[in-house]
Amino acid sequence: MSIDANILHAAGQLAATGQPFVLLTVIATKGSAPREPGARMIWRPGDGFIGTIGGGQFEHLALGTAERIFRDRSCTTEQFVLGAEAEQCCGGVMDVFIEYIGPAQRLIIFGAGHVSQALTQLLSAAPFELIIADDRPDWNTADRFPTAQRLTDYEAALRALRIAPAATLACVMTCSHDTDFDLLRGLLSLDSPPAFVGLIGSKSKRVSLFTRLVASGIAQERVQTIHCPIGVGDTGKEPDLLAISIAAQLLIEAKKLAAL
Repeated sequence: MSIDANILHAAGQLAATGQPFVLLTVIATKGSAPREPGARMIWRPGDGFIGTIGGGQFEHLALGTAERIFRDRSCTTEQFVLGAEAEQCCGGVMDVFIEYIGPAQRLIIFGAGHVSQALTQLLSAAPFELIIADDRPDWNTADRFPTAQRLTDYEAALRALRIAPAATLACVMTCSHDTDFDLLRGLLSLDSPPAFVGLIGSKSKRVSLFTRLVASGIAQERVQTIHCPIGVGDTGKEPDLLAISIAAQLLIEAKKLAAL
């Protein structure tokens, strides 16, 4: 199997597991170039890259575009003039198709409790990149969340929200009202908050946390964008039944985002 066939094989494995990535493919060259059309590489934030489309400053520029494409969940074709732009002596021209591959939307669930577990089971076939954030290792396990990526650091999850916020839905469902407050404050303090923020809880919890958020300096208008109680209505108090209501709202919101 050729090196670039291996890249396609790796891309297929990533796609099959729902892991998002950017695929870069050389589609045309003119003059002297370090790789031929068909050369490919994969880039993922945090994981680096697999393969090469030519190396050097040219590849550095292409990976810079890949970061933007990942944030925007989009695709583009870019032309690189190796001598003038990439400071490479070969001096040719390369056209590269750069495409995001993965779920159109991302769902980050803060809290690895019973409702979160039931919710991820219901949404396992939905077009979401699922992420569970909880700092309790005995709750946030692969056995309980086999279809989701897992983060054991809430701050890391908040940093992840800076990527593609317009395509991200966030649910705050931890075991602590104080942790919920801290997370909501962090979410709403982002320059670009997620497209949807939901909070599990009662109407009295809504009043209490909303009041605290405004008192902490978050604008009233931004606080009012939080959906609480999350869900489409009262389907019952058991975790599985609560999850049905929440899943329905998330799927509805995801369709709205896809239509934008």
